Amino acid sequence: MFAQAWFFSKLLGEDLDLHAALVPNPVCTFYMRVSGNRLRQHGIQDGDLMVIDRSVEPCSGHVVVVAHQGSFLMRPLLRQGEQWLLEPVRPGEVAIPLDLDVFDRSGLFGVVLHAVHHLNKPRLRKI
Repeated sequence: MFAQAWFFSKLLGEDLDLHAALVPNPVCTFYMRVSGNRLRQHGIQDGDLMVIDRSVEPCSGHVVVVAHQGSFLMRPLLRQGEQWLLEPVRPGEVAIPLDLDVFDRSGLFGVVLHAVHHLNKPRLRKI
């Protein structure tokens, strides 16, 4: 696969810079590892490495990371009229209202840009 990607980038006449492709704004980018499969319908799986950018203006449909009641939440953001909500990800959960106009930006950690995951779980080597 890497050889194909490298070959394809050479056909386009450019070098493949994975860091530049995944991290457009390094100063505002951080990484988190996901635990659980609650966001599987959004392409996010247990163990994925999330690339999160604090400089991206959040929009309805983005998956965002927020600080809520002492922990981090990763949820899809939804706008209904003038109200912003963090969508529920499990049956029985309720949407969490979020006022982005007065919400302290330090509580909204950023917008998830990429979910990097293995297609096959790496096998542990026996020693």
